[in-house]
Amino acid sequence: MLTVVVCSGDGFDWRVTVVPSFPEPPLYESIRGSRSVVLAAARDSGYGELKFSSARSDFQRAKIIAEKMGGEWLKSVKMEIHRDKNRVIESVVITASDDPLLPRITIAPAFYDYFEPLLGAGFYVVIPERQLLVLYPRLAGGIPAKETSALLETYRMATYPVSREVFRSERGGLVAAGILEE
Repeated sequence: MLTVVVCSGDGFDWRVTVVPSFPEPPLYESIRGSRSVVLAAARDSGYGELKFSSARSDFQRAKIIAEKMGGEWLKSVKMEIHRDKNRVIESVVITASDDPLLPRITIAPAFYDYFEPLLGAGFYVVIPERQLLVLYPRLAGGIPAKETSALLETYRMATYPVSREVFRSERGGLVAAGILEE
């Protein structure tokens, strides 16, 4: 009889997530076009702090976990869909107040597969802080000015800010598409 034991701390709890590029994690992958964030294998070390892996095997295993678990991760977050008077989606706000690794869902294939039918191909993703994602349909003409100001304020006031960049979500992950400016 074969028994497999998976223990926390042996690399199985690492998650590839979007983090600020400064300070630079020991091992990371760039996000195409981004100047302020990278992908890194991390895990919650308590009290909102992240611990980063320097092992390529942890990074690769975390990518595989994202492919398998992305759909489950989406079920665990709070989503608010904002619509205009004609019921057209204007934005989707995703939060998880107890999850410092929330941005990890953006790199899971299930993320794009879930939101592409709602928001259209190449929808926008903004990650002002670790526990907030805001999505916008790309074909709607961009992010409204009043929301841009609110997102910038959230970024400035965040305990753990991530980025002012706007990303385009594609089937293969995120691509930097611009930066929030007032």
